[in-house]
Amino acid sequence: MRALRITRHQSAPELVEVPDPVPGPGQVRLRVAAAGACHSDLHLMEWPPELLAGQGLRLPFTLGHESAGWVDAVGPGVSAVRVGDACAVYGPWGCGHCRTCARGAEQYCEVTHGMGGPGLGGDGGMAEYLLVDDARHLVPLGDLDPVAAAPLTDAGLTPYHAIRKALPRLGPGSTAVVIG
Repeated sequence: MRALRITRHQSAPELVEVPDPVPGPGQVRLRVAAAGACHSDLHLMEWPPELLAGQGLRLPFTLGHESAGWVDAVGPGVSAVRVGDACAVYGPWGCGHCRTCARGAEQYCEVTHGMGGPGLGGDGGMAEYLLVDDARHLVPLGDLDPVAAAPLTDAGLTPYHAIRKALPRLGPGSTAVVIG
């Protein structure tokens, strides 16, 4: 398959051939419909080797932490999704076990410090297929088009997290302005 990968420090990504991922136990392979490009991707391309290493990132890796598509294959033990399901991929993957992950805030994982998951430590969605480590990182889309949903996984989720903190102050009939 083809993938857009960072292969050299402080340089543009390259479109390269890599093996198709094969899902293992608990894993899901997604046929990618769309992957958003984010400012984080630009930063990762610019970071010097020591900064990447300090975040636990090793080259090469495939960009893309805003992804959606269709379940293409599942590994043993996966029952939460089926082949053909349209899903968005929740971007920041935590360890799933620490106190913060247990509260449902994997983006603040105490172990990965927000640098786990596709395109942020592992191979991302700027490829034909994306291997998702656990079905808990998939959000079923139903009839929503995966192409339209891909940017919601970061560009939409980030302001949502900010708004959610303000919800107790926003009663019926309130107005809020969100910039970003």
